[in-house]
Amino acid sequence: MFLCPNTENLKCPITLELFHDPVIAQDGHTYEREAIVAWLTQNGTSPKTREPMTIESLRPNHTVKQFVDEFQSTSLQKHYRFKLDVDIRKAKRQPIFEAPGKVIFEGQWIVKSGPPVVLLNIEGAKARQEASYYVRLGSHPHVVHTYGIVENDNNRLILAQEYATEGNLGRLLKDGDFQPSQAVLLAIFLQIIDAMTYLAEYDIVHGDLACRNVLVFRFNNSDATQNLVKLTDFGLTRASTLYTVVGSTASTTMAVVPIRYAAPEILQRGDPSKYSEKSDVYSMGVLMFEACSQGQLPYESIEDENEVRKRKINGEILSQPENCDDALWNIIVGCWHQDPEARPTFKKLKELLLELQSRPISTMLRQPSTEIVVQPLQQYAHVIQNTVENYKHSHVQMLSLNKQNFTSNTNLPIDNISSNTNSSATIVNCQFCKTHLHKLGELIHDPTATTLDLLLENIGDNGVEHLSDVLRENKTLLTLNLSGNTIGEKGARYVAKALRKNQTLTTLILCDNQIGDIGAQHIAEAIESNQTLQKDLHDRIAKLGSHYTNILASALNINQTLIELDLSKNSIGDAGAQSLAKALQKNQTLKTLILWTNNIGSTGAQHLATMLKMNKTLLTLCLNCNEIDDTGAQHLIEAFKLNKTLLTLNLCDNLINDECSKSLNNSLINIQSPKCVHFQ
Repeated sequence: MFLCPNTENLKCPITLELFHDPVIAQDGHTYEREAIVAWLTQNGTSPKTREPMTIESLRPNHTVKQFVDEFQSTSLQKHYRFKLDVDIRKAKRQPIFEAPGKVIFEGQWIVKSGPPVVLLNIEGAKARQEASYYVRLGSHPHVVHTYGIVENDNNRLILAQEYATEGNLGRLLKDGDFQPSQAVLLAIFLQIIDAMTYLAEYDIVHGDLACRNVLVFRFNNSDATQNLVKLTDFGLTRASTLYTVVGSTASTTMAVVPIRYAAPEILQRGDPSKYSEKSDVYSMGVLMFEACSQGQLPYESIEDENEVRKRKINGEILSQPENCDDALWNIIVGCWHQDPEARPTFKKLKELLLELQSRPISTMLRQPSTEIVVQPLQQYAHVIQNTVENYKHSHVQMLSLNKQNFTSNTNLPIDNISSNTNSSATIVNCQFCKTHLHKLGELIHDPTATTLDLLLENIGDNGVEHLSDVLRENKTLLTLNLSGNTIGEKGARYVAKALRKNQTLTTLILCDNQIGDIGAQHIAEAIESNQTLQKDLHDRIAKLGSHYTNILASALNINQTLIELDLSKNSIGDAGAQSLAKALQKNQTLKTLILWTNNIGSTGAQHLATMLKMNKTLLTLCLNCNEIDDTGAQHLIEAFKLNKTLLTLNLCDNLINDECSKSLNNSLINIQSPKCVHFQ
């Protein structure tokens, strides 16, 4: 968090805007008259001290008014053009923010007092409009204020802009300082969309909508009204109507395309004319995903930017974050149509979010009756002991439903209704747990259970959805066996959601299911955020394929707790082996890698051999039942001899001829036990 300069007292603490009609109150603080009157009318106490305060006590603050008038008069006289080290200077030599093509310094007024300010230095650009134009653009309450252009000896574009006391939204979310509810996120999204609607009226394309370009002036995790954000860094594209590219285009901010946020039409053609309001709407969808994911980088499991580009052009979209309900997610996905014309405008997007914002909690139930009343269970905790379900059978988000209206709602997938001593309340017993998944029912009511064995329980996607709700909040389970069921891609997504939240599970077994490629992607992405899945990950997923093995490999680059990975009986091939080998050059925790029956040939073996020369933790590598020939085996044996930690290398049932096997065995004579290689 940045320190505020002393000139902060030129802004109202309620509106965080420059004063127009400042008044001093009983608490000794100065406020904008209209803002403090509205506050006192509603609250009757000081916003600062919470002591009683009256509207009648307010008095004009002529001193503050004079300072503000002088600053605005001086700015106008200078045509909003200031000189570096004459009117304004860098407060410190070190920047407070730095990114490719952009540096931000804390600023300090020299002659006249002014509001808190930063100096935004933009490389490779020059102003296309008069300074007053940029000042006028900043008059919107959710667009960062620009006070003018700062002339300097280096002819760089430097803007004097208002100081964001809390930094940017992306950093607050990533650091965990800000953990907003969905209601708060909706309020923030609407503020950003208001700003984008305003810019669109000026035919200005932002070009880089992301949480890092949303400045935060006030935040509150639960009270949506106590949040204030403003948009910055708009117009920095080659299609800009605000700035002109100068110098080498390859080195300028305006030449950089933010691949993870940009619309497919921008990535596919590289044509500046394709920037539009609809390309910004696409980026707004990515911004909303980022915020709902607590600042997670889009496509975080993929390191290669070109790979991200290809997937976006091919229509691949991000996965639904855990803390994003279906209604909001549907709106976000609507921003990602491949056809720009099918995306909403910002005005339409605002309407959709306002409609969602106004919906009562009862609409969280699938197709609810308008008669149903939903109230927090805590009010009935003393009389309701059983679990009460929501539409997902969640055992943690409990709701009490008004009994007289409940039975008329035939759309709710609740199995059994019974009464208790409170005639106005209803207990919903989960018949699903008692019959189909009786073991899950036992787990819910046993706070000490560490193992849940659901082998061959004929569990499909719906069953896993039910299980996922329980697993997300469970604090004791260590081992979960889901082998031999009928879990598909959708079910894998539910498992992945649970893994992101659950931080105690150490063993997950998913052998012999129907998860497939997309399901593997969901599981792989979840590995990144889960910090305790460290004992086994038996992902023997049918037809995993090299494409999603690459995603899994990217996760291994980040995950530093996984100890054993079993990917037997898949079709990862040489490409998948290459991806895993690259990941394991960096991973320093995995001890066992099982890759038998995976169509790995000599090319894949060579990549794994290169990995073995660098990896210092792997103890066991199983490559039996693949297609490795003499050449591949030779590479692996040479690497095995150099590797100081690998103890077991299994090459049984490959394409290695007998003579080669004997020769390689002879070369290992001087290798001391317990190191061993299996050829047969």
